Amino acid sequence: MYFNNLQSLRNEKELTQNDVSEILNRKRSTYNNWECGLVMIPLDIADKLSCFYKVKLSYIYGIEKESVKVENIKRIDYDKMLITLNRLKFEQKHTYTYIADNLKCNVSTVQRYFKGVFFPPVDRLVALANLYNMDLDTLCGKL
Repeated sequence: MYFNNLQSLRNEKELTQNDVSEILNRKRSTYNNWECGLVMIPLDIADKLSCFYKVKLSYIYGIEKESVKVENIKRIDYDKMLITLNRLKFEQKHTYTYIADNLKCNVSTVQRYFKGVFFPPVDRLVALANLYNMDLDTLCGKL
């Protein structure tokens, strides 16, 4: 449950929800909804939090249970992520249909992901990382 991780990270730095919401340039109520698990944290915000706290996206989203500080964590490199996705698709000889079946979406959506028209939402990005047996942060070019 990522909201437990957000609260722990915030408390570790002795910050209030208001402090973090100001850092993110968001309303405190919006941040509260993320921390309480009422609303999924958008990828760009999770990326900012990952860099601010120097932890992996995987920890922000609750995929990893242990918080490991990563001093050299970077922002998401969307170009690198796109190159990596296409390289993995090619190496694994996956078709768009195969990927769409795994992501439980339609083929045209997957094609748009792989052409960079728009990026997958977090749940599908995690599914792609799992499909390719890759760490989410590595897939996103953060490490």
